[in-house]
Amino acid sequence: MPDKAKDSEVGIWESILREAQAATRVPDKTLLVMGRPGIGKRTLVQALYTCATPGAVVDAGSDMAAEGNSRAVGIDYGYFGNRDPADTEAASAPEYSCPAATTVLMMEDVKFEKVLRDNMKADDLKHMYAMICLDLKEPWKMMEDFRQWVEFLLQATSDLLQQLPLGEQDELRARVADAVANYSEPSDGDQQNGDQQDAGGRPSGASITYNLGVPVVVVVTRSDGASAFETQKTLGWAETIEAHLRSEALSYGAALIYTMAQAKNARNVDVLYDYLMHRMYAYPLKRKPQVPSRDALFLPSGWDSQAKVDQVAAQLPGGKGLQTSFESVIVSTEPPVAELPKLEVCEDLQTFLKNQVKKLAEAPASQTKRSSTAGVEATRSDKDALPRKSATGRDSMSGQATDNASLAKFFENLLERGEGARASVSATAGANGAVADAAAPKAPVADADAPKAPAAEGERASVSAAPPAPADDGQRASVSGAPPAPAADGARA
Repeated sequence: MPDKAKDSEVGIWESILREAQAATRVPDKTLLVMGRPGIGKRTLVQALYTCATPGAVVDAGSDMAAEGNSRAVGIDYGYFGNRDPADTEAASAPEYSCPAATTVLMMEDVKFEKVLRDNMKADDLKHMYAMICLDLKEPWKMMEDFRQWVEFLLQATSDLLQQLPLGEQDELRARVADAVANYSEPSDGDQQNGDQQDAGGRPSGASITYNLGVPVVVVVTRSDGASAFETQKTLGWAETIEAHLRSEALSYGAALIYTMAQAKNARNVDVLYDYLMHRMYAYPLKRKPQVPSRDALFLPSGWDSQAKVDQVAAQLPGGKGLQTSFESVIVSTEPPVAELPKLEVCEDLQTFLKNQVKKLAEAPASQTKRSSTAGVEATRSDKDALPRKSATGRDSMSGQATDNASLAKFFENLLERGEGARASVSATAGANGAVADAAAPKAPVADADAPKAPAAEGERASVSAAPPAPADDGQRASVSGAPPAPAADGARA
């Protein structure tokens, strides 16, 4: 009995300790990062990881060491530690371990909304935060990306919200609304731009138009792209971008921050980390708003108001403020892409001929009737039947292209004449052979009238017996080709 009582006492104390440990344990969070590929989302997550644990050594072969490389996946993952921003000095120790962690879900294409919803549950919304990443290197795509990802977030979370009881839905929306309405600017530090800021410690009382039930942070990556806004063509772009982004973010109660996550020149990464910890765990926020700024802007949720946005918009070039569309001012500076020539698909010869035969067979009877003159034209001679060209170079038979019967008769005549031509060619070839035999070259024959060499008086040369003697100049050769013997004057062979 004493042993059993002792065991039960130990079990009670164990359960109490476990409950106490679970109550004091910092819960983990989930951060949904959205943005088009190649704008520095993974580099930013790596910078947040380094900011959480500065003393940690990242393995060069791990996924966390890869920077700026998009992967062909529907949804990607990452993480970084969660801690109190005031513990930065303690976090620099190599053995420091954060009490909690943030799971990062990275989306690069809205087509994978179903993949995201399959990996989330309705209860995950209680610890979920959203971050929309926009690229300052390509500012003409910023507003399109913002609207696209807001719509994506609305569709992804609305179904999950409907699965929760109404009381929990109201709590999630109240969490977002209270963070905006109860924001108070830190009172310590120097005041900057006091004419645009509320007094330190006083709640702003701002309200939002669209409450998604999830806190939203708009992060502009690669803020060093603001250096390109100093040319004559891009004059006023920085102010236009700021005014339109502030107007859109204000409707959703979203914070706005410009960052640059480079190894040697990081900007506002620590500010982003501190603000995320403030929204996730209600740690005191000691960072003051930074405005105006081209590359280090920071506006926490609840600081901005419509009056402040209108004041900035009134100073935009053109004097129309936000009535001028964002796309009409921020235009692409990339050279237009040359359009490829349109491909023409040609059918093969056999298919073409079959189609023509089919068209001829389906032609109306009125088109196949021949006139009286067409019958005469079909019996023309070869020269007249063949197509001739006029002085202008046009085919004289082009006007008869639709006369199917004439064309058929024409080709029949060609076939008949072709057979006759082949017989004629054969006869002509035989006659030409006989003529060639008759005209073949023969051995030269002596000319009876040709003068011969002089011979002795009364002597007559015998053609068949006596060998010919050498002849004088101009004497011809005999039939046998032997040189003739000299003959007397006036002698004849």
